Amino acid sequence: MITASGVVQQTLGIYNQDALIDILIPMVEEEYLSIRNIPFEINSSGILVYPIGSELTAIRMISYQIQSLKSQGVHSESLGDYSVTYDTVDHQYPRSIIGSIKRYAEII
Repeated sequence: MITASGVVQQTLGIYNQDALIDILIPMVEEEYLSIRNIPFEINSSGILVYPIGSELTAIRMISYQIQSLKSQGVHSESLGDYSVTYDTVDHQYPRSIIGSIKRYAEII
């Protein structure tokens, strides 16, 4: 797996969503690969090698998925001086997440 539930929980400070995080990890890994469009490498011992930064990017994707569940498709929100607009592109993730995946794919 690209990350572990405990790492996600500790990084995001979310300790009451174990089942959801366990469901999201393989889904996010699959989406990461789809966006990357290059398979992960396998070393000489047959172990999958994840790119540098992939775990943190996967955690950001999980965080985004959890937030998306709460917002239920809201793309813009404002209240007085407070305003939020979700900048999404391919695969419904913000450009900053997509860019971090593609940046490491181009290095290979």
